[in-house]
Amino acid sequence: MGREIKRVALDFDYPVNGMIWKGFHNPYSGLKCSACDGTGESPELKEISDSWYGFDDTSKRWCYSITQDEVQALLDERRLMDFTRVPINDEHKEIVKNKVSDGGNSWLPFDNGYVPTAEEVNKWAESGFGHDAINKWICVKARAKRLGITELECKHCNGSGVLWADEKYAKLQDEFEYIEPPAGDGYQLWSTTTEGTPMSPVFKTPEELAKWLHENNASSFGHSTASYEQWLKFIYGPGWAPSGIMSKGRISSGVEASANGESNG
Repeated sequence: MGREIKRVALDFDYPVNGMIWKGFHNPYSGLKCSACDGTGESPELKEISDSWYGFDDTSKRWCYSITQDEVQALLDERRLMDFTRVPINDEHKEIVKNKVSDGGNSWLPFDNGYVPTAEEVNKWAESGFGHDAINKWICVKARAKRLGITELECKHCNGSGVLWADEKYAKLQDEFEYIEPPAGDGYQLWSTTTEGTPMSPVFKTPEELAKWLHENNASSFGHSTASYEQWLKFIYGPGWAPSGIMSKGRISSGVEASANGESNG
């Protein structure tokens, strides 16, 4: 989810910043399962999941107090790159130096072998961007396993979080095919944090689009924007970036990171 450059017809005209492109709007939807509140989780698993951020302001948020086995689960899924993909000796530093000089990012191209303690990871989570939804789910499954919870899915919706009056509508939703906007020679910025929403008018050249994005303070991530040069590199370069990237404790927009040759791994 983030920002994407689409090549569309020059005469493509659709409302900017607000409306999901009609070709991406699936008309078939079921009812949210009230038993699991749409999570698809069993009551036991949902209780663990809900406690991740705490039940109220006085609750202990275990996203800041994960255990060593949960740290290991994250490491097994190669998630803690702020610990495992940073140089920890002179050899590593030389590798990163050469990689950056060749136009690469500052991550090690391999794990450094370091195993952080739960205390280190918890301090990291509290001081910066912290855990994302993927980390949460990995930790939730690890804790459920440790507690001996084997029933993971809601029995009422079979883990889907949705109830259907008739299964034929579920089938229609699954078979729905997205229709892209009309392709062409134009350049347009889209948000992919929804199904897909235009964020700019259509322009003939990358330079015109980059100029408009800069002058209109277009969002690259939340309230952040980017310079003309960064937008232009993004348009000519990857053309897609996640909303935000955290590197060495610093959060930046995916557009800025891609323009600077950074990566979230």
